[in-house]
Amino acid sequence: MIEPNPAWEVLDSSKLSDYLTCPRKFFYTHVLGWRPDTSAHDLYFGECWHIAREYMLLNGYEDISGAYSAFISKYREMFDVETDDLYRPKDPVAVAMAIRQFADEKPRDLIDNEVLFTEISGTVPIDFKGRRLHYRMDSVLRRKEDGKIFSWDHKSTKRFSTTWSNQFFLSIQNGTYTHCLYCLHPINQVLGIEFCGTCFEYLKRGSKARDAGYHITLQRVPAFKTPDQMNAWLWTVNNLYDDVTRDFDRLSNCTEDDAVLMAFQMNPESCGKYWGCIFHDFCISWPNPLQRAAEPPLGFREEFWDPRNMKTTNKMDLEWKGGE
Repeated sequence: MIEPNPAWEVLDSSKLSDYLTCPRKFFYTHVLGWRPDTSAHDLYFGECWHIAREYMLLNGYEDISGAYSAFISKYREMFDVETDDLYRPKDPVAVAMAIRQFADEKPRDLIDNEVLFTEISGTVPIDFKGRRLHYRMDSVLRRKEDGKIFSWDHKSTKRFSTTWSNQFFLSIQNGTYTHCLYCLHPINQVLGIEFCGTCFEYLKRGSKARDAGYHITLQRVPAFKTPDQMNAWLWTVNNLYDDVTRDFDRLSNCTEDDAVLMAFQMNPESCGKYWGCIFHDFCISWPNPLQRAAEPPLGFREEFWDPRNMKTTNKMDLEWKGGE
């Protein structure tokens, strides 16, 4: 039997997205808590970039040194200067350039918009029977022109593409954050979520189009949803909630003596996505991974994702709010 973990009871956009990708991957990642025993630089870099962006929203884009200090003080807790070349272009030099680029390209961000909240986390209801999703939002803003409410969600990437921008329109995350705005403000006042990407690139060789060196590109994707689209999102997340709950019920009746694990099924169509699944070899070799679940295999550690442990500026457990 697997020892239950309190994080099993917590669902958020990230966990539901992992379940959609592959229930068996969800099992390895969120039921067993297996993660690669390496430093997750992209994830940690993104966290530090969020700290810099929050500083900018609260203190203005002109305070470039202050935003950089907010980033570097957190970043150096995990990665020292000797590692900077390893992780180029997501490194402190590029961050300093990106902060300055915001000041140069987006000078009206805080003139045209009022920042209401930054870094908010908590829970939000998805039905009237007590089901709640955990969330973490980067910001809530009001557009001064018409009073419309929206959120900027900060993203960092190494490449922009149509695939990158298209992923946000139907994402569980987008719907969750829009739902949070619906619970904070009347629906007719809500615009929705705008995903703000910062692309960090480094070219070893230049060309006629671009010189060698660092390149920072800012791109925003307004992925606003209508109330009808939000109804579709609400049905989707409740159906997913049902599926996850059902798999946990099935798991409670599974043992290591079973020939196969009849819970959290494999999704073979996802094995090759995102440069391949880290659990691919396990799925090939282990019809019933409960027989190997006593401890993480070589190269993995046990670490459970629990959004309740995240440090944020504001904590808010939201409730339903009327629309008109």
